[in-house]
Amino acid sequence: MTFQQRLILLVTGLVLLAVVAVTTAMAFTTRAALTGRVEAEARLTAGLLARGAAQARDIPQEVDALLSERLLSEATLTAHLVALAETAKLAPRAINDRLKQIAEAGGPDEMWITDNRGRAYLHNLSGPDPLFGQDAKGGPRHGAYAGLLNRSPASLASEPALENGKLMKFAGVAGVDKPRIVQVGADVRRLGDLLRKSGTDGLIDGLLATRAVEAAWLLDRDGRVLARGAVTADGVGGGPLTDADTAAAKSLSPGGEVAVRVSGNSLLALAPIRYAGPPNAAAANAAAGVPTVAVVRVPYTEPGAMLSRQLKIGGLVGIFVLALGVYACLRFARDQMAPVERLSEAVKAVEAGRFNPFTLNEAADRDDEFGRLSRVFRRMAMEATAREETLDAQLVMRGAELETKSEKLAAAEQLIEGEQRAARDVQSNLLPRQLPVGRDSQFYGTLVPGHTVSGDFYDVIELDERHSLLVAAGVSGGGVPAAFLMLMVRGAIRETARSGAGPGAILAHANERLCGESPFDGFATAFVAVYDRVSGTLVHSAAGHRGACRVTADGVVEFLSAAGGQPLGVRRGVPYGEATVVLNQDETLFLCTDGVLHSVDGRREPFGEERLAAALASSRGMSARDRTETVLRAVQAHAGMDGMIAGDLVCLVMRRLLPVTETAEAM
Repeated sequence: MTFQQRLILLVTGLVLLAVVAVTTAMAFTTRAALTGRVEAEARLTAGLLARGAAQARDIPQEVDALLSERLLSEATLTAHLVALAETAKLAPRAINDRLKQIAEAGGPDEMWITDNRGRAYLHNLSGPDPLFGQDAKGGPRHGAYAGLLNRSPASLASEPALENGKLMKFAGVAGVDKPRIVQVGADVRRLGDLLRKSGTDGLIDGLLATRAVEAAWLLDRDGRVLARGAVTADGVGGGPLTDADTAAAKSLSPGGEVAVRVSGNSLLALAPIRYAGPPNAAAANAAAGVPTVAVVRVPYTEPGAMLSRQLKIGGLVGIFVLALGVYACLRFARDQMAPVERLSEAVKAVEAGRFNPFTLNEAADRDDEFGRLSRVFRRMAMEATAREETLDAQLVMRGAELETKSEKLAAAEQLIEGEQRAARDVQSNLLPRQLPVGRDSQFYGTLVPGHTVSGDFYDVIELDERHSLLVAAGVSGGGVPAAFLMLMVRGAIRETARSGAGPGAILAHANERLCGESPFDGFATAFVAVYDRVSGTLVHSAAGHRGACRVTADGVVEFLSAAGGQPLGVRRGVPYGEATVVLNQDETLFLCTDGVLHSVDGRREPFGEERLAAALASSRGMSARDRTETVLRAVQAHAGMDGMIAGDLVCLVMRRLLPVTETAEAM
């Protein structure tokens, strides 16, 4: 089977499968959705009918209870009102007028207040004063209240009674100030009419009016129909419940959920009616012949009809799409396979070395992907031969160029290495060969060169038998320029290093020399101090230099780089200030260059003054050499494997050994 045939079968089969799958899924999904919707609506309707039936029974009782509470409250208020009026010595006529005003303003329709003998001498209605408990026809219903004369306080509400064309309900309480009866009444005829209209018959009629329900019933526990209604689309009443439907209603649990069952072409929903009351209320309701089951019937033919319509439509669409797909696949495959065959022939021609670019003209004229592929292939095939011819020549040329550049690179590396070696030799030869020794002071200096020479150095110059000049300096940059700047700075300092010269003047001279004679743009930092070995006095000045510390015998570290000025070689005429400290017994002057402070760890965090102070404090009581090695180990540990040492590490340490008592005698 050719690729064209396989393509046609694949596309046709996929189209047919997609149509069948989509049609079937849509049909059954629609049927399930419609079935679920019908069942949900039936359950909801049956539940609403059940709750409405329960409320139709419970609402009148609740309304009667609320009305009774209201009448009792009004009777109590009336009793207090009469007591207050009589306390204020109002006449009975004035009290009656006030009662009439209360009734006309929306109060009780009737108000009767008796004396201690039962005569209603206060009332809002015109006429004689009836006697409660003796003449039942002479006034309102009052027989039930005769006993209230001897109780205090008490109340009682009566059932509605028809009097003088009105449906009246009365409530009475005992007097609050003396034995008497206080009775009020309200006309409840309109309330009774409203309750009758909201009964079960009205509820069923409201459901049938929606036309979504074929029929509805209210059954008692024995399956007897207490209320029903039915309607169809043509207005003809629906059929009765079958024996199976009645049996299902009788088997429904009073506390269960709404049940749904299919009955013919309809769907029945059966909902138990739950009344408010004690647990045995269901048995009482069954015995009293009240509705306990609500049943509704809804049409159930729509889901099946919808499924049938969907399948028919899907079949017709599938046949049409299948025929159209076969025809389209044939045309598409025939049209698309032509350039593929041309490309296959061209590939074979390229492999054989006899490619003719004109054979792809027809395929290259297309505007689709095959046309672009043909044009790209033709261009690649034409360029391939030229590239193969020039590739060997280019390889030879690149090899020769690489060999020449390698030789130049090796010569440059040797030159740089020679310059670095020369600069390092210059730097090491300029350091003092031997530091002063004696019982009054202990000196130690060291230089750990970096990867490239940075020009840092230290120096100790004996000015006279009592004074020494201590220098620690660093220059910017590296290599030969740094070494040259180091020579200039060292020479300028030694030029002016004589007895009586202050560190500020020495730095000022070195700055002028560097600004005027240096051929490079670099600068230098320096710390210069004149030390009196007898008194321990240290006069110092700094040119942008950090890392000078005074360490006490207790390990307290004090930085001395505040006095001075800007770095050397930046600007002429800069003055440099001086400061004086006294080194006591076992106190140390520690000097270092920026390489110590600027060395960083793997997180690019510098060593800094805080870590330097911590390292010096931990070396309490050590010699000058041991203290220097402690600091250098701390710097190398901080840099670790991932960090970087920032150039040369230069340290100069001077520790005073002369006791304080001997210093006082010498002065």
